[in-house]
Amino acid sequence: MLVDDQGAPLPVELMVSDMADLHGVRRALEGIDIAFLALGSSLEQVALEQRFIDVAADVGLAHLVKLSAAEARSDGVASVLRWHAAIESHLVASRLPYTLLSPSTFTDVLMLAAASIRERGRWSGSAPHGRTALIDSADVVDAAVAVLTDVGKRGGKHVLTGPAAVTWPEVAEALTRVLGRPIKYDPVSIDERRAELEAAGLAPWRVELLLGLEEIGRTGLYSTTTNTVKALTGHPPRTIEDYIERNVARFPDRRGASNRPSPRCRLRTGDDQLADRQRRRERRAVAVQGH
Repeated sequence: MLVDDQGAPLPVELMVSDMADLHGVRRALEGIDIAFLALGSSLEQVALEQRFIDVAADVGLAHLVKLSAAEARSDGVASVLRWHAAIESHLVASRLPYTLLSPSTFTDVLMLAAASIRERGRWSGSAPHGRTALIDSADVVDAAVAVLTDVGKRGGKHVLTGPAAVTWPEVAEALTRVLGRPIKYDPVSIDERRAELEAAGLAPWRVELLLGLEEIGRTGLYSTTTNTVKALTGHPPRTIEDYIERNVARFPDRRGASNRPSPRCRLRTGDDQLADRQRRRERRAVAVQGH
């Protein structure tokens, strides 16, 4: 059952199928007006999405919205760009009416470093200088909803970015401000970064994908911002601080809690301090009487 943000059931019919099951995909696509194609990165992504497109074209789907990537090119510096380029080319050849949502690097990639930030107050990477207009996945969701529900926003490619292009050391500074404790980004060489990722037990293709994202950062490929999020959704894109604030519980310190002040805290006055001393005196008096 699907529910809305208030927990109420949505009046929708669910069709559950494996993306590799072409008969199941066909059943899901028959009789609908628009579909949203958004798969996570994997070695099977290109083949799965291309087969989905083939079935969509065969059943006469009226419109397909695909989650892609900004600057997708067959000669892209990262595997994820090359994969999406192959899927986009297949989509164009299919002659399906389509819309591409093409985000820059997700701010959510920061979660890959959450454990290191939690345990050590620092994380490492090979892209200390290049700028990336990181986008919050929540903004991508909002953009997708806008396109899926408003026919006037469909068609062509929408390049989605955050409000500012930042470096990873600047992200560390944002973490420091929000969490209330020092967080550092440690620059390492590409070979050192590869060794770290391999030591973490990641599959070779995922290692290459993550190194590719860092190459995007080093080259500044995603350093240009757009106003597309606001144009589609009516609100500006979320900042890196917004993202950290929303996910602050994922970055507790080694004692199990962030040093970040509670939002309910207020400045303490002299009267507050006098009242505290009075309460302590009263507690001591009670303790003495109890003995």
